[in-house]
Amino acid sequence: SHNTDQLIEFIEKYDGETLIIFEVYHSKLDERKKLVKTLKKQANLIKIEQMTEEEIKKWIKNELHENYKDIKQDALDLFLELTGINFNIVKQELEKVMLFLGDRATINKQDVHQIVNRSLEQNVFLLTDYIQKNKKSQAIQLVKDLIAMKEEPIKLLALITSNYRLFYQCKILGQKGYSGQQIAKTINVHPYRVKLALNQSRNYQLEKLLNIIDT
Repeated sequence: SHNTDQLIEFIEKYDGETLIIFEVYHSKLDERKKLVKTLKKQANLIKIEQMTEEEIKKWIKNELHENYKDIKQDALDLFLELTGINFNIVKQELEKVMLFLGDRATINKQDVHQIVNRSLEQNVFLLTDYIQKNKKSQAIQLVKDLIAMKEEPIKLLALITSNYRLFYQCKILGQKGYSGQQIAKTINVHPYRVKLALNQSRNYQLEKLLNIIDT
């Protein structure tokens, strides 16, 4: 349990320059809570959104340029295909690639293939792609690899189901004429995930997706 009364008292009385970062696991703040009301009254609130695909690509290029390095476009595309747009994962994998590169100035596609690990989320997207294309041996091997990496089978199943639910939502809204950005806003999912889901949902009929989710 959290003692929010003390935090509220601190916010009301403190007049110095302090930056407090709250990580909120909801789409928006609960305006009914006293703490939120106090913050809005006493402080300047700045909402930090998750970076877009283009913003994170720009950040990667800037980070490399500051270290006197560059990356080829196909290597950058593959890098994001493997990491997704989770900033912590992107930062960690980029540091690995730069260490691997040494004195060499430019990151190529082979470097990314050799060094960058595919994130769990991207592995699950790849797994659903294998399932859709009936690539049974590749799908089974990927599941075995993920289990060997200590991923729980029940967790993998939940993530696969979540992906198919996302495909279904994107398929319905896409047929209604929604753009990727509109879909992302409607279902509160990052546009990059919607982009991947729209690409994969084209391979399914709505009835097929619904049957997969139900079973």
